[in-house]
Amino acid sequence: RIANSIAASALFPDRNLVIVDLGTATTFCAVTRNREYLGGLIMPGLRISMEALASRTAKLPRVEIMKPAELVGKSTVDSIQSGLYYSNLLAIKGISAKIKEEYFSGDALLIGTGGFSKLFENAEVFDKVIPDLVLLGTTMAARMNKEKVKK
Repeated sequence: RIANSIAASALFPDRNLVIVDLGTATTFCAVTRNREYLGGLIMPGLRISMEALASRTAKLPRVEIMKPAELVGKSTVDSIQSGLYYSNLLAIKGISAKIKEEYFSGDALLIGTGGFSKLFENAEVFDKVIPDLVLLGTTMAARMNKEKVKK
């Protein structure tokens, strides 16, 4: 989460940021325009949610995680895919809006990142989608630490 914050702050200076990382877990981070990390939220990721349904219920199968053709599924597989997609989409929209309003008076850039961020790329939820933001942030953090060691 810190690596995402480092990269996003460098890419979008002087902006309040809400960063949503859709990976193993889905995380939300709030960072001020002054690069102050306020904290965030963590919820189960898409794959963990799908695996929980498959392993903790008697008859529900594992499914491909994808945007469904329709909101209301006509089969069990369609229904699981719809539930996974729309529960996450609406969580992203709702939680991000609440963070923006409570911490930034509505003025924040919403960034999507992580392996499943592209799933929501055309859902008009994110201002920017940068799937590998954590890798950029890790590289930046390593450079920052290397420079401190040299001094």
